[in-house]
This record gives sequence, structure tokens and C-alpha cells, in this order.
Amino acid sequence: MSKTLAARCGRGARHVLWVALVAAASAALCSPADAQPTLPEVAREFRAAWISPTEGGDWPSRPGLSIDEQKAELAAVLDRAKADGLNAVLLHVRTAADAFYPTKRAPWSRYLVGRDGSSLGEYDGYDPLRLAVDEAHARGLQLHVWFNPFRAMPPDDLGKPIAGHVTTTHPEWIRHYGKSTWIDPGVPAARRAVLDAILEVVDRYDVDGVHLDDYFYPYLEETTVTRRVGRGKHRHRISQRVTLRFPDDLSWKRYGTARGWSDRAAWRRANIDDFVRTMYSEVKARKRWVLVGISPFGIWRPGHPAGITGLDAYSEIFADARRWLREGWVDYLAPQLYWPLDNYQQRFTRLDAWWRSENVLGRHIWPGLFTMRVASRNDPWPVDEIGREVAVLRAARRGTSESLGHVHFRLGTLGVSLDDSTTFGDELRATTYGSVALPPASPWLGSASPAKPLLAPPDAEILQQDGSGVDGSVKSSDARVAFIAVPGDTVPVRWWLLQTLGNDDRWTQRLVTASGPTLSLFARDTSGARWVAVTPISRTGVAGRAALWRVAN
Repeated sequence: MSKTLAARCGRGARHVLWVALVAAASAALCSPADAQPTLPEVAREFRAAWISPTEGGDWPSRPGLSIDEQKAELAAVLDRAKADGLNAVLLHVRTAADAFYPTKRAPWSRYLVGRDGSSLGEYDGYDPLRLAVDEAHARGLQLHVWFNPFRAMPPDDLGKPIAGHVTTTHPEWIRHYGKSTWIDPGVPAARRAVLDAILEVVDRYDVDGVHLDDYFYPYLEETTVTRRVGRGKHRHRISQRVTLRFPDDLSWKRYGTARGWSDRAAWRRANIDDFVRTMYSEVKARKRWVLVGISPFGIWRPGHPAGITGLDAYSEIFADARRWLREGWVDYLAPQLYWPLDNYQQRFTRLDAWWRSENVLGRHIWPGLFTMRVASRNDPWPVDEIGREVAVLRAARRGTSESLGHVHFRLGTLGVSLDDSTTFGDELRATTYGSVALPPASPWLGSASPAKPLLAPPDAEILQQDGSGVDGSVKSSDARVAFIAVPGDTVPVRWWLLQTLGNDDRWTQRLVTASGPTLSLFARDTSGARWVAVTPISRTGVAGRAALWRVAN
């Protein structure tokens, strides 16, 4: 055995044995006369959807479901995402200083335990987020954890907070603003606590990304103010709408003016910039491959590009998303392009082009789509609107090095019935997602590709045999391993792309999570296949060379 082969397989004796068996296995599975087919190219496109329990509920569908009901709904939701052609989900795990996982930093979310929290005693040993990660990966889906960082209470207020909520543990951080309750981003200790909650999830869970939406400082709210004017018989009341000011006078004096700031708006933006920059740095220090993404409001500032009007996210919620992109503090932006293609200012196409023009570091721009408007009761969009938008995004990037991708708001819309037999997800799959796509690579996080997999023969099951195939299920008929793919070097494999050419001359393909050091393929995994190809994909999405084998009869 050559030293080169031994080095490719690693230093351990077990890996050396894998290499020693390669020649025998290859002889068993194919012959020199076999002509290898050409592998079909697999598209790269981020196809994702937000999943939230708020305002109608993608998952859970309502507060207080039993644990078994939650598990069943979660499986159904992820099955839908996979069946409808998605390859990623963005799961809401912190809607408002709560948690969808066991932690001492926040109470369980009321969307899980119900309004009165009466089911809390049943949650010992239950971890919905770990379950969601495992179930998503088993279906070949990326899972990004979605946080509302500074919102303290949910939009559909579920009543008095559960014990341990930040409104009771740190009332000095809390600001009541109009109808909303906020954690003040101007308090350094509050920003640190929110960041630590995010990092705890990165440390504990095998997530693929961390995602924030556009709730930093709150969107401006208005109220009606009534006052008396005039005198005597001319005295009367007048009412007018006024914009409320965010009540951060205390933090502004203590951490703004006391530290030399004279412009409150600039100080607020600096607070959010500090949070985003620090979050990116500290996530990468822990797990460099975990993507950091934000979905800002679609308009950075009115007039950018020229002629665009609308809300000014830069000065209203103090979100300088252009700077985050240009500084490299995100791996992807999903600007919320929640306008139809025929908008009078052509906002969808022009804003997409503008965000791409600001992408000087070549990060991902995966716009958010207002998919739920297709199912709206008031002024619904045409069924083909979302498919047309995806086509426009693809066409704009054709011939460039820019990655493809988009995110649907929200997943529940894909299950909406269009008629007695067709859902909106069926429509998308038929018109837009006709073939499988892998999420794009992020080479700035690591450009090394895994080596071509090695082949171990059936009798290698004495070293790796757990009785399950690539989908994790166990069947008594699977006593024999067809073959095992083994990583060829030390670049970690995150996913295996499994492609099979059937006796009908059609290729099928699926993404399989790398749950261990090898990929075991059993007889049923190769049933009806003439050729099998396995491509290793790294944690940063970089693909290695495929190993292609002819299946023995």
C-alpha cells in the first residue's frame, strides 16, 4: 500500500484498512468495460422559507399544543418544505425574549407552553430546537435559527410574561413604546445579554445559520392627541396624529451624551452596528461555517436608487444594512422586497439591483419574497406572481458569479389550497422548482474541498454497521451493506450528494446529512440503480470530486 493512499485516508489504522480494501470493492462493483455516464450538473440556489408561530402560526399552529402534537406538526411542516422544493428553513426560536429550547437565559415561549404555562411540567427533557435540527437535516434541509433580538413582547401579546422573562428580571432595560415592549439597544449590558443568548444556541446546536429580521429599534408608531383650544363659546377640541418618540432618554444620557455623543440618531445606529459586528465576529470565533444573515427592510434610504420613495430604515429603525454588507459583517442579506413586479416605482427589480451593486465583497443577496400575499383575503396577488419574481431574480444573475437564492414569507402559504387537489407549493414545484438545488457555497468561510470519497466493500460492515440506511430507518432486509463512502481526507464533510442513475436512464438526487465519518448505503438505497455517485460537500458548501460506481446486480 502506498504512503500516498494511507495519507489520504488519515493516520488511524481503521482508515488504512479502508484504503487497502478499495481495489477489491471496485472490482466487485464494476468492470473495466463499463462506460461511466456523465453526471448531471446540480443547480445551486438558496430556496428557503421563514417558519414562525406568530400571527397565525406556521409551527406550532397555535399555543399550548401537546408535545406529541408539536412533534407531529413539525414533521409535517418540514415534509412540506422538502416536498415543495426548498433546501432550507429559517425557524423562529426567539420571538420576543423567549425561547424554543431549554435555557436559563429565557423562559419557554408561550407559543409552545400556552397562555397560562400550565404544561411547563411536561417539558423536562424536551428540546424542540434539537428535534427541529435533527428532523431538518434528516430531510436534507439547512436550518437557520431566527431571532428577534430586541423585541421584549410578541406582537399578538399573549398575556403576563412567564417567570424569568426579561421584563421582570431586568426592568431597567425595558422600554414601553406605543403598543410594543422593547429591550433598549442603547444599554450595553442588554445588548450583551441578547448576544449571549444567540451564542448559546450556536454553541449548543448544530445549526447552519443565525438569522435576524428587521426589528432593531422599533418602527415608528403614532397616537392621537386631543387638546382644547380657544376660549368661551369658541373653546373646542382638536385631535391630531403625532409620532411617538422612543423613550431612551435615560440610556442616551448615560451611554450617549456622557460618552461624547451629540447626535442621538448616529448613536443609535452605532449601537446596532456594534451589535451586528460583534455578533458576526463571535459566531465565527465559535463555528466559522455557521452563516450569519439579516433580512433588512427593502429600502435602505429613500433615493437609493434614485426615484425610490418609502420608509427610511437608516433613520427610523437605525439599521445601516448597507454598511453591514460592505464591511462583511454578514454572510447573506435577505432584503425584504415585498412589492409586486408591476409596482409603479419598479421597486422589486430596482432595489434588487441596488443591493447587488452594494455587494462589494461578493456575499449572498437572497431577497425575501412576500409569498403570503398570494393567499391574502384582501387584494391577493396572482398565483404566478412569486414564480415570476424568482424568474426575474435568476435572469438578473445569469452570467455573473452572484449566487441565486430567495426566502418565502412564510412557509404556511405553500400549503394553501388553490383548488381541491392543488396547493400553492404544488404550483411552485411545477413551475419554479422543477429540479433539485443545493444551497450555494460560501468560500470566504473556507474554500478547501473534501477529497474524492473512497470505497469500502460489503464486508467492511464489521467496522461500521448500525443497521440503517441513509434515511436512518431500519429494516430487517438491510442486513447487507452495498458499499460505504469514506471521506478521503481531513476536510469535514457536512453533506453527501447522492445521485443514482436508474434502469430507466433517469437520474435522481438527494442531499444526505453527514451524521458520522462514513455514509453507509444499503441494498434498498441502491435498488433499481445502475450507477451511484457520491459527492462530498464541506461545511461551507464547497463540493469535492464525485466518486462514481456501477452497482453490481
